[in-house]
Amino acid sequence: MELVNKINIVDANSDYINNVISSLTQNRPEGLTIIQKVDYFNDNVASNIKQLETAKNIELILCTSDSDTYTELSKKENEKIYVLQGEIEDAKLYIKYSHVLLLDDCLSLQIDDEMLYEDNVIYLAKVSDNKSIDGQIYKQYFKDVTINETQFDANSVEKFVREAVCVIPSKLIFHHKFNQSFSFRINIWMSNLMAVTNLDGHVKIGRPLTVCGQLDRGLPTTLNEVLNIIKYIDEKISKRYDQKVTEVLQYFNKLFTSQLKTFIDQGQISKEELIDLMKTYGVNNIYYSSLNKGDARKLVLAYCFPPFNDTSGNVMAKRIFESGQVVDVISNDMSRIRNMDHKLLNIMNHLLDSQIVLEGAQAFSSWQSIEDYIDGVIKSYKMYKNKYEEIYSRVMFPQSHFAAFELKKLNKNLKWVAEFSDPLYTDVSSDVRYAPIEEEDYIEGLKDFVDQKYHHLIDDNVFNICEVLPFIYADELIFTNQNQLDYMLRRFDEEICELVKSKAVISQHPTLPSEQYHLVNSFYRVKEDEINIAYFGNFYDTRGFRQIELVAKYLYEANINNFKIHVFTNLNKKTMKFYQNSAFKEYIVMNQYAPYFEFLNLTTVMDILLIFDATTAGIKPYNPYVPSKLSDYRGSGSKIWALTEENSILDLTQDKNLYITRQIDYQLYAEKMKEMASDLNKPLYSVKNIQCVQ
Repeated sequence: MELVNKINIVDANSDYINNVISSLTQNRPEGLTIIQKVDYFNDNVASNIKQLETAKNIELILCTSDSDTYTELSKKENEKIYVLQGEIEDAKLYIKYSHVLLLDDCLSLQIDDEMLYEDNVIYLAKVSDNKSIDGQIYKQYFKDVTINETQFDANSVEKFVREAVCVIPSKLIFHHKFNQSFSFRINIWMSNLMAVTNLDGHVKIGRPLTVCGQLDRGLPTTLNEVLNIIKYIDEKISKRYDQKVTEVLQYFNKLFTSQLKTFIDQGQISKEELIDLMKTYGVNNIYYSSLNKGDARKLVLAYCFPPFNDTSGNVMAKRIFESGQVVDVISNDMSRIRNMDHKLLNIMNHLLDSQIVLEGAQAFSSWQSIEDYIDGVIKSYKMYKNKYEEIYSRVMFPQSHFAAFELKKLNKNLKWVAEFSDPLYTDVSSDVRYAPIEEEDYIEGLKDFVDQKYHHLIDDNVFNICEVLPFIYADELIFTNQNQLDYMLRRFDEEICELVKSKAVISQHPTLPSEQYHLVNSFYRVKEDEINIAYFGNFYDTRGFRQIELVAKYLYEANINNFKIHVFTNLNKKTMKFYQNSAFKEYIVMNQYAPYFEFLNLTTVMDILLIFDATTAGIKPYNPYVPSKLSDYRGSGSKIWALTEENSILDLTQDKNLYITRQIDYQLYAEKMKEMASDLNKPLYSVKNIQCVQ
């Protein structure tokens, strides 16, 4: 296994820092120093002393805090054996050779042959006579895995740091200082872990070396012991290691945080008290999912969910935050079609029990991807089927409702809450969406299951079925606005409409608390003396650069020039061509789409946040959409300028920071800007912004 785990690896000065670290390293001759902690003289210590009679390039440092034991051990001292009355940290100062092995007096070392010690290599010794669970895991790991082919990941690292079998380059032994609040066993863990996470080299099997005997497990037994270990690793996480090292350290913190759950389950401390205590200890990275393990009674089915960045998944995360209930989540790997942002889980990680990420096909609405997700959800549900009282599904994507329906079939006592983000059956242009259900047996199975009076609603269109099944079988239906509900019901008869309305709840997208707007501080800078307007979001056929340009145009033509419109969007050649050809580009600043938490922070920096209604005039009888950005804007404290369609939900919304102008009332853009500028106490015109054109 090759490791390249330099500190500050992403910093501009990383090479300089790592070269300085290397230059400070003390070079030692090739060989092995064994440091053995001795509470009393026993057969293991005697065996190690005897081993050294014929071994080459090996020294043994016997370290004891007991004066009588020190006296007895001193009789064994020679040029290969050094006896020290003190602690392990004291013994480290006497390391002679290039590599070091730490043992307690329950263990002995069997040296089968002379061994070569390469620089920057950690060697894994074999184990013998170790019947502990960890020892058996370690031996099985050696049987199953070829170390040279193993990737550097948390599971691999855990296997070989949990036993005192790591022969460590001496220069790495100082990355962990023995902590008196830890057991010897945990200090060994941390020495091994810190060595591995700072190694720039290889991990190999040291075949001539065998560690014999069973090491005391030494696991922490008190709340304070566990908290001290978590605090220790948490402080390491805050260092600027590369991403792989950080993930390994996070894994171990989760491992020990899981142990804290035992104290909650035993009634020794409440979860709330424990979280407060962890914060008092100074733990910054609290892994709530470990503390919530087993507590979820609600199962959330969200095909796309954080850490994959998607509006639908983010809204689902906010729904969980809003509910305040601990949940399990079953999502799908979306790496082929969505970017990852691990910070997104901060929205609701304090309410997460478990997240199962399936590896089915990734697509918007293909039947294969729906089938894969259904199969994965059913298998996962059956493992914990007695755990849940409620399931919650949200579209987009259609996969979520299909899987929820199958669970409702399995257990009719489950409460099923189904949310619709937007009308599903028709798109923004009022065209019918169609994706085929490519399995006749599934369609026939639906007809066998549903009441005959609903048979006329069953066809082979994914988007139709994805509305029909929740309408009939969900216990509660969530819509973001009344127009959406009315629009989606227009195609159904009165009986279905009454059924849906009896279960319908209108709930706009949730808004996060103000502290979440400062989890990430953006380095983006604006001029304080200008009116800074921002637009966040992708450009679509019905909303694009032209809308932004029109705002700049009508402000400019009204002799308003003290403004900038900062656009954060999906930049592409088409958009940039429009921008380059614009007569108003000096008032528009184009930026790449901002990650979610940076976006939240940026909303607090700007004076005015632009939001547009979807264009539906002449296409739909009324506007059934509420932009999800509105909920995010509301938490910023900034002014919100909504360019609306008449009588849309956004147009009729009242909010102290919301300023409304109809999109087509271009002559009123400047009037609304004057009103906002007055409230902001900023000038509309600036002489320094006059552009001279030759």
